[in-house]
Amino acid sequence: MIRRFLPLLCLAAPPLLTSCDKNTEPVPAPVYLLDQRWVLTEIEGQVPSTTRGATTDLVLNSVGSTNAGRAFCNNYGGKYLLTAGSAQLTFSAQYSTYATCAEQDQETHYFQLLPQVTRYTISNRRLALYDGEHTTPLLAFTAAE
Repeated sequence: MIRRFLPLLCLAAPPLLTSCDKNTEPVPAPVYLLDQRWVLTEIEGQVPSTTRGATTDLVLNSVGSTNAGRAFCNNYGGKYLLTAGSAQLTFSAQYSTYATCAEQDQETHYFQLLPQVTRYTISNRRLALYDGEHTTPLLAFTAAE
C-alpha cells in the first residue's frame, strides 16, 4: 500500500521543501533566551542591594509571549514582544503582587525600566537589556544554573 502512494509523496514533497524563502523565514530567538531563569545582577550599572538576600529574576516564556519572575518584594509578570530576525525586545507594563519590603524603591525602579527596553544582547551567559538611547544596559542578568 505504501508503494502505491510513494510516487505521490515524491511529487508533493519538492514544493513543500522549496516553498520557504530563506529571506522571509522567521528567525527564532536564541534558544537560551526563552524559558531560562535570568537573575538580575545590575540596574543601570549598579549592583542591586537586598537586605533579605532575595534575588530578582526574569523568565521569558516561549509559549504565549509572557514573562514572569520574582522582584525584590513581589512576584510579577507581563507580556514581551520579540521582533523576528532582530535583537528587538519590548515589555509591557508589569503587574505584581502587593507586598512591601525595604527594597521597594529598587523594585519600583526595576518595574519602570522594563517597559523602556527596546533591545537585548546575550554574551557569556549574560543578558543585557537596553533602551533606544544608551550604550550601557538598563538591566543586566546572568543565566541561573
